[in-house]
Amino acid sequence: MNQTKDAINRSWKSTMKVLLGAEVGDIDDYADWLSEGLVPLKNKQSAFSGKEVYCAVSDYADNAKFLSLDEVDYGKKQEPLNINQVKDIDSILDALEERLYYCGNVVLANSKHVEKSSDVQNSFYVYNSNFIYDSEYMAYCSYCRGSKYLFGVVSDAFTTSTVRAFETHKQSRCLEAWKCYDSSDCYFSSCVQGSQDVLFSFNLKNKRNVIGNIQLSKDKYLSLKAKLLEELRGEFEKKKKLPSLMEFASKSCKALEVPKGFSPSGDRDQKNKEPIELGFQKTTSLLFGKQLEKIDDYKEWLLRHVPHISEEKSLASGKTVYLGETSPFHLYSRDRLVTQWENWELGENMQLDVEDIDSISSLSKSIGKIAYFNPEGQLGETKNLIVVPLCNTSVNCYYCPIASFNDNVAFSYWPRNSKYMYGCGLSFTSSFCLHTYYSVNLSRAFEVDASNNCSDVYFAHNCENVRDSMFCFNAKNLRYAIGNGALAPDKYKSIRAAVLNQILDELEKNKELGLDIFTLGGGRKRLWRTKLMM
Repeated sequence: MNQTKDAINRSWKSTMKVLLGAEVGDIDDYADWLSEGLVPLKNKQSAFSGKEVYCAVSDYADNAKFLSLDEVDYGKKQEPLNINQVKDIDSILDALEERLYYCGNVVLANSKHVEKSSDVQNSFYVYNSNFIYDSEYMAYCSYCRGSKYLFGVVSDAFTTSTVRAFETHKQSRCLEAWKCYDSSDCYFSSCVQGSQDVLFSFNLKNKRNVIGNIQLSKDKYLSLKAKLLEELRGEFEKKKKLPSLMEFASKSCKALEVPKGFSPSGDRDQKNKEPIELGFQKTTSLLFGKQLEKIDDYKEWLLRHVPHISEEKSLASGKTVYLGETSPFHLYSRDRLVTQWENWELGENMQLDVEDIDSISSLSKSIGKIAYFNPEGQLGETKNLIVVPLCNTSVNCYYCPIASFNDNVAFSYWPRNSKYMYGCGLSFTSSFCLHTYYSVNLSRAFEVDASNNCSDVYFAHNCENVRDSMFCFNAKNLRYAIGNGALAPDKYKSIRAAVLNQILDELEKNKELGLDIFTLGGGRKRLWRTKLMM
């Protein structure tokens, strides 16, 4: 076992000893269980060296070529594109075929001891994980920031010593915690905030010493907790896994009927698509020189690499509940959902009977009585949200699984501090973008992935400080470039105008394009309706 894996294994064992009170086996024995919620990485071989390359996302075409970040030569000069070879977009891609490599093993800034992972920054001892920032001792994790000693955790910030947690914030010593915030010592619980010492409980705020939503004395709680953990240890040692909270709920009894007079305040505000339509028109006009209209006509294309949203029904009221098909929310029990305005009242008014909580067996049979799950939430000042399950301080957002600090975004996943974004995924501090992904500080960009500090760019991957350019991969500090080769400004603008006319024609007629930044390097061809007119 190498240094990284050995350190990860030791921290795994010490964390599980804290949580379950006993030693467990090596982490490899539990890999499948820990990976259940993980956002899958793509594992390929470098076209240069044959070494393993891990990409943080799996969208890239299978027949594309890959290289490792440490194999990228940012200083390599590329010959300019021969304009005489340019007949259509496919001819450009043919000419650039040997320049289009997707980059993996992306480990940046002050990071060390990172294995089988990608998109890791300022982190140490990271294994089989992606999108990890400012963290230490992490394995089988996705989308975590500022955390330590996490295993099998998805979508977290500032948590320590936790195993299998999903959508959490500032937690410590937790096991199987779902959508829990600012709490500690939570086991098999969901939607718990500002609480300590909570087991098998749901939809609670500011509680302590609770099992099955029943408030207990400290002595009674500690005695029952010790008994329940001993039972969990036995099952864990035998099966090398524990049931998930969703498994417990789905195999349990039906939920209790809602209390009489149940009428939580809060509802969805009036919806107005007009500012979103106008923003889409403005953005497409900036990108293509002509605006596209009726954003809903482009819905399926805009969602090509963006998670969808399911419209479900509240078990408590029958009202609409929106659930983003993202990890971990896609794992929720669909027949036990409630709205963001219903869950707290249910938690305050529902609890198990005392005889239900004296063993894991009795809990597994009875927990369904109180197992209501809420996949929604709003924080800060929000206005005009249309089909947005989770949102923080945003206005004019339409069909976004998560939106944070945004103005005018649609069909996008987790844009942050951004405005006028359409069909984008995890693009931060950006504006006037269409189909941009996993990028920071972009302006007027189309089909861009894993890039930062770029403007007026089209079809770009792993680029930094690139401006007024197209079809650039693994490049820095370029302007008026196609395929990493710089052109005279007038020649670049001539090709750009022709390419955009062809793209615009396809979009207007078909409401989609046949290629995108994830398939560009895969050698995929299609017949375009028109040729380039130069």
